[in-house]
Amino acid sequence: MLRGENNSTDDEDEDVVTTILGPPTETSEFKNFTEAELSSLRRCLDLLRQGGNQDPKLEALVGYLQGSHTGITQSWLDLGCVLFSQYYDTVRWIGDEMVKLAGFTGMDIGLYAGSNRSGFWREGRFQRCDRNILKERVRSGEIKLLLGTDAASEGLNLQRLGTLINIDLPWNPPRLEQRKGRIRRIGQARSEIWIANLRYRDSVEDRVHQVLADRLESIHDLFGQIPDTLQDVWVQVALDDEQAARSLIDRTTATRNPFDAKYSKVEDADWETCTSVLNSVSMKEVLSKGW
Repeated sequence: MLRGENNSTDDEDEDVVTTILGPPTETSEFKNFTEAELSSLRRCLDLLRQGGNQDPKLEALVGYLQGSHTGITQSWLDLGCVLFSQYYDTVRWIGDEMVKLAGFTGMDIGLYAGSNRSGFWREGRFQRCDRNILKERVRSGEIKLLLGTDAASEGLNLQRLGTLINIDLPWNPPRLEQRKGRIRRIGQARSEIWIANLRYRDSVEDRVHQVLADRLESIHDLFGQIPDTLQDVWVQVALDDEQAARSLIDRTTATRNPFDAKYSKVEDADWETCTSVLNSVSMKEVLSKGW
């Protein structure tokens, strides 16, 4: 942006790789910055450069995977884990850093993404491969640690893995449900799955998580999934209008289809007073008939 270039492409679906002050790509729509805006951009760039490769989320990931994180009694890596981010750059950087750490150097780590960017790390080096190969290797148990962008959050069966870590929280809340659905599906061997949502303390995503946390369970119970309308909640929290955010949540949860309200509950039937009861032989004959 300082050079008048546009590097702000949305890569949620296409996994576009972006770089800080990389080669010119296309003309930016951002022009004629004020001196105050230029100063803010330069400060952001300095902070990014100072950060280096130290990141608290990376430390937390390693803690969960190796069982050394506070309150963790079992290594999530032993149970199989998928790590999600909406950005390709993030999962690629996480993978590059993890293969340098003790405990991960001798194992294959998969990366599932779009735009032919999938592959796996072996002995510290990244090798590209077809996504179907990754699916099969996860299914067979050869790969127990998989990093994925939101390209992996739909239509992918990962029930061989028992844990999930969200490196970042997407602005579209139903994406979280889609990610969770990769491992919470028929064929999951574990009776329960474990999920961790990482967020920087006092950030926008942290405040959104706090606002929604006490209501997400009831919203899910009501709708079966988190409705798309809650995307507006993120906007209101980002604008520091928590009251408007809570109002949106209440308005969303207050509306329910009357048909669903009446028929969504299954009640016990009074089988003792039924006019006819099929024995096991008759039941098999009835069920074997076509529609």
